[in-house]
Amino acid sequence: MKRITLLLAATFFLGFVTQAQKVKERDIIGTWKLVINIEEEIEEEAEEADTMLEEIFIKAVSGFVDGIMDDIEIYFEFRANNDLKITVNAYDETETEKGSWYINERGYLIIEDIEDDDDDFNITTDDDEWKLIDGILVSDEHEDNRTVYMTRVN
Repeated sequence: MKRITLLLAATFFLGFVTQAQKVKERDIIGTWKLVINIEEEIEEEAEEADTMLEEIFIKAVSGFVDGIMDDIEIYFEFRANNDLKITVNAYDETETEKGSWYINERGYLIIEDIEDDDDDFNITTDDDEWKLIDGILVSDEHEDNRTVYMTRVN
């Protein structure tokens, strides 16, 4: 009986530890690297394919897409005052965008892109909530499989 009680307590504790924590500004200030495990995403899509032809097409394209993703790095530098610098390194070229971020009432990170094209000021808000789980920022859309997440660089 003691073994079962200990096992249940350990299971409960481990389940509690891996739950999302509320994000605090001090937790995210700094540079984070976006990680996209495209191979897992493609496998899931192939499994959910409606036809065998669709599954074959998805699997055929997967190697090509995975090779492209190997040459792309995306960094998010979260700064004080909700400023965000997004840097994309691809094929020996670097592009930088400005953005902003905030922590919503539920305690999750929200990222907003700010685009400034020819004096047209547009804000594109992404509804994804980013949760802090086990020291990584995980998109709520990918929380279960953790195929899209950010790891701290510094």
